[in-house]
Amino acid sequence: MPIFTLVYNNNSTKNFEAESKESLIRDFSLADATAFQENVKEIRWEEENYCCVECISSGKINKTAIEN
Repeated sequence: MPIFTLVYNNNSTKNFEAESKESLIRDFSLADATAFQENVKEIRWEEENYCCVECISSGKINKTAIEN
């Protein structure tokens, strides 16, 4: 399963293992539907040969190639 890193608004981070980014957000939001949008600044993960960063406020995803 992929590892996702959540970057919170206070710049602290926490790693989560989830089947997908969507399932991570769903599970995170089960207790409080607005908590994810209010508390998380970015989601980071690796996909094939890319490091991906999604900005929660804009939904924009930046992909950077990982050098081997």
